Amino acid sequence: MNKDDHSKAGLQRLFQKGANHFVLLHKSGKAVAFQLDQDGNVNIADRQTDIDFSSTGLSLLDDGWKCVGPGLEYSWLFE
Repeated sequence: MNKDDHSKAGLQRLFQKGANHFVLLHKSGKAVAFQLDQDGNVNIADRQTDIDFSSTGLSLLDDGWKCVGPGLEYSWLFE
C-alpha cells in the first residue's frame, strides 16, 4: 500500500449486507449505495451528500451491516 492509498483508507469505509449489497461512506459526507451483479459489475442504487460519517456508519452497523474495510477498489464511485 503506498502512502496515498493509506491516507485514502482513513477517509472511507465499505459496509456490506448480504452477498451483494454495499454502502461506501466517505468522511467528506458522501455515501454511495450499490450492488454487485454476478459478473462483479457495479450497479449504483443511490448517492447522497451531506451525511454524517460516524452516525451513518453506526446506524448501518445497528441495522446489521458489516464494515468490511476501506473499500479502496470502489473509490472511483466518489468521482
